[in-house]
Amino acid sequence: MAVTSFCDDPERKATEPLLRSSKLDYGGTQDEKTDPHCVAALEETPLVGSKSDPVAPESPSSRYTPRQKRLLAGLAVVSMLNGSLMAVMAPFFPAEAARRGVPQTAISGVYSCFALTQVVLYPLVGSLSLRVGVTRLYNAGMATAGVSTAAFGAFNYIRGGTPFIVACYVGRFVEATGTACVAACAFTIIGNQFGDCASSAVAMVTAAQSIGITVAPALAGGLYALAGFGLPFYVIGGAMIVAAVINAQFMPAVVKENNSSEGLFHMVRTFAGSRESCVCLLFVFNYMFIFLAFIPSAAPYADSVLGASPAMICLFLSVAAASCVVMSFVWAWIAERISNPYPMMSICLLLVAVSQLLIPPVPWLGLQPSQWLFGLGMTMEEAVFGGAYIPCFQLMLTATVRAGLPDDLRTHAFVSSVYWTAYSLGIVAGPLAGGALVDAYGFSMMMTAVAGWAVLMALVAAAQAVAKHTELRRGQ
Repeated sequence: MAVTSFCDDPERKATEPLLRSSKLDYGGTQDEKTDPHCVAALEETPLVGSKSDPVAPESPSSRYTPRQKRLLAGLAVVSMLNGSLMAVMAPFFPAEAARRGVPQTAISGVYSCFALTQVVLYPLVGSLSLRVGVTRLYNAGMATAGVSTAAFGAFNYIRGGTPFIVACYVGRFVEATGTACVAACAFTIIGNQFGDCASSAVAMVTAAQSIGITVAPALAGGLYALAGFGLPFYVIGGAMIVAAVINAQFMPAVVKENNSSEGLFHMVRTFAGSRESCVCLLFVFNYMFIFLAFIPSAAPYADSVLGASPAMICLFLSVAAASCVVMSFVWAWIAERISNPYPMMSICLLLVAVSQLLIPPVPWLGLQPSQWLFGLGMTMEEAVFGGAYIPCFQLMLTATVRAGLPDDLRTHAFVSSVYWTAYSLGIVAGPLAGGALVDAYGFSMMMTAVAGWAVLMALVAAAQAVAKHTELRRGQ
């Protein structure tokens, strides 16, 4: 039987400040207690628009409660800023560092140390969030990333190439620490609060991040031309700090009891014992691995072979990112309405392979290299890859709970940490593998190899689709 939500009960709203001091919310720690009425409301009342709500309307905006909308709006804005932090340096930092006599290897390391730091930190964020409080860690991560980004702008006043690059490494390490806390806590909130709507929430956050990554280079380039090295970092870092302050004041409190006491080893063993969870984790890794295997080599190829100008390459990237933003919501809408999304994921991975073959294009297709094929392949890849990536987090959560872990905050934080660890490993491994293949065999052969890997992942998804279909039939 459903229980009326605390937030919707006018007779109890007057007691909300008192209850907030004693409940376990995302700003609380795991040792605090939860108001039993709130717990009952959250555990027994289905989310608006969930599969358990037979009268839920189909309109995306009406599938969330007002409280969920406020949560999602805050998550999306911060995700966009998080994406901006990743790309703000791209237009001007390499040239600025080179003018100081910094070697290219050290310049590239400023980018790679960011992902390596996150690989190390993501496994720790889940347990830390339970001790500190997920909301507190989320806002602290935002503030940390904002302060370190703003401080990065002042590094321009450091004289000498070596002190400058050392400061850059330290700044990126601190920035990566903040963004790791933001990303992992955001997905913990999504898993804990959005239920059957988790894929749509992931789509919203992913789209916002893509917008940030796309817009930041143009914005940073304009600010750099206007006032030099520091202004892009001051603006984006300051926006992150302001967002942290606003979120700390207005982000709605989230209630969910956390009674489990499973140790980390038991959680890892249970997760690893779930075939579906491991398959989805593999897809998360390959989402960044496949994409970043070719991106670092795409611009040199387009310039040397296709004669594409930097402005044209930026246009290709912008159109591709726009297709990712639009299609993310389509894939989420489909995934939340079918019981077995793996056939869709398999088809999308096959289309990713086709797009990889079109970008050069590979010789055996009989097509001549051209800018329009290059742009078509990039746009197609970004548009369809979300179909294999967007459903993964919700599927991992469901499979992990089915494997034996409780559906509580501890499990959600654990799955979020594992998810982002695989994601960041793809960021590290993709450029290394792609660069090695280009150096050894050339761009076209590298793209053929990556396409073949995508086909292999499509076969894995197809096998999981069969297994899922069999499982569903047995459950009927």
